[in-house]
Amino acid sequence: MADPLHDNVHPEQSAPAPSQLPPPAPSTLRLVPLGGLGEVGMNCLALEQADGVLLIDCGVTFPSSDLGIDVYHPRFDHVLALRERVRGIVLTHGHEDHIGGLPFLLRHLDVPVWGPPHALELVRYRLAEHALDDKVRLVPTQVGREVAIGGFVVEPLRVTHSIVDATALAIQTAAGLVVHTGDFKLDPTPLDGEPTDEARFRALGDAGVRLLLSDSTNVDSPGEAGSERDVAHALTELVETAPARVVVGVFASNVQRLLALGQAAVRSRRKICLLGRSVQTHVRAAQAVGRLPWPSDLLVPTEVASSMPRERLLVVASGTQAERASTLMRFASGTHPHLRLEEGDRVILSSRVIPGNDRPVVDMMAGLLRLGVELVTWSTDRRVHASGHAHRTEQARMIDLTQPRSFLPVHGALHHLTRHAGLARERGVAEVLVAENGHVVEVGKTQPLGRSGRAIAGRVATAGGEELGEEVLRERANLGRSGVAFVSLVVDVHGALAAPPQVLGRGVIGELEGGALRAAARAVAQAVNDCDPRARRRDNDIIEVARLAARRTIEAKLGRRPLVTVALTRL
Repeated sequence: MADPLHDNVHPEQSAPAPSQLPPPAPSTLRLVPLGGLGEVGMNCLALEQADGVLLIDCGVTFPSSDLGIDVYHPRFDHVLALRERVRGIVLTHGHEDHIGGLPFLLRHLDVPVWGPPHALELVRYRLAEHALDDKVRLVPTQVGREVAIGGFVVEPLRVTHSIVDATALAIQTAAGLVVHTGDFKLDPTPLDGEPTDEARFRALGDAGVRLLLSDSTNVDSPGEAGSERDVAHALTELVETAPARVVVGVFASNVQRLLALGQAAVRSRRKICLLGRSVQTHVRAAQAVGRLPWPSDLLVPTEVASSMPRERLLVVASGTQAERASTLMRFASGTHPHLRLEEGDRVILSSRVIPGNDRPVVDMMAGLLRLGVELVTWSTDRRVHASGHAHRTEQARMIDLTQPRSFLPVHGALHHLTRHAGLARERGVAEVLVAENGHVVEVGKTQPLGRSGRAIAGRVATAGGEELGEEVLRERANLGRSGVAFVSLVVDVHGALAAPPQVLGRGVIGELEGGALRAAARAVAQAVNDCDPRARRRDNDIIEVARLAARRTIEAKLGRRPLVTVALTRL
């Protein structure tokens, strides 16, 4: 059986640290994925050749557990070790998993960022949140117009995706022509009238593509992804036939769907109210670059939504993945400050459930149904959503159009990458490789595609725009598992107990919790009494003695090791 991790690969050599990797040979291209390979999201790829380094995208991914983490961004050790050789960053489109990591990188790296105008408008919002908006040079790209970035020559190509102004990249490198599809689908009738430029992909294939990097996300889905225009027809019908208020939950970045909802609102003589920060942000960005030509009187302020006749209001809401405190979650719980849904309202979730969000989305749907609304989802009406990622038939067509000598699947979990690699072999590609984050991949004009070592890769948790260290995350995880115990200790100036210690627990569970805490208090008293008199005079020493005594006793009684904090008072 073929091994997709090792087919067509030269044996790996042990790799030096990133800062010690010598530049590639003159006719060799080195690729180092820092995110997006072996996972869905956090896309970031470094291309390196003898005369410099180019980054493609710099995204984030979102947490699957609640440790107070906002987003993860890639570890940038490899890139920062090469900072003098980095020529710039080029973006394929404006989704968060492709642009959200930029502020965290650009704190440390002063390079220009190229990208489609819509993507750059969204980048401006992100940079402003980090006080970087006047410190970064943003250079708009134009489809079909080449731009030189160091020794790389990049031509953006039009592709259709679930966001407007999406591009693929044709990159002239030292090893030959590299085509990076970005996220794409082959929608023949997109609502913005800008289908994927198959003719240009075919022309590049005829000229000779050394390496194809292609989106793997939907490799398990047969056939084609479906057209956004069909979704628009379905939404228009559902809005026009609704007897009362309509709420449509969308992925806020899908401007084509926002276009469709604007048209539906005009046809049904409704006004639109935008509820949710992300929806409002994406509407402002799309309007700023001329991508959302809504009539000037179409929108109504949030404050007047509840007073409007129900049959005259269309609400566009964020929160389709049941994000905490999102508009749809507040609707479901009846806690939205400006609007309450009523029996007979129609709620349309024009989205899919991202894997891992199934349970919270089902719970949110239950909350909506309890309000007596009519709920329409992709499960009940397949017409209300279409994916922005190519299905298997479209992925095969992209391979056929470009006829690459070698193929590296990108943007997906290892399962997706492996299946996409198999599809490339079926289509006759000679050199196929599967790589994950941190793998160093090289290809040359005559050198076969292969792995040549490892670079530092990983993810960094952030909250409030700041990085969270491993120790903080361990403590938060331990708090969730075992809770916290508070020890109150009162001693005199010599360190002798002036009152019995008190131990309280929060989240420390167990049938014998009360007894365990009382036993911990007795153990703390004993430990302090037995402590060396000189140590009792030092606050840090007596605090540590009390902390260890409490933790060991609770662990022995309950089989759990809570976080223990000690408050010391000296009289």
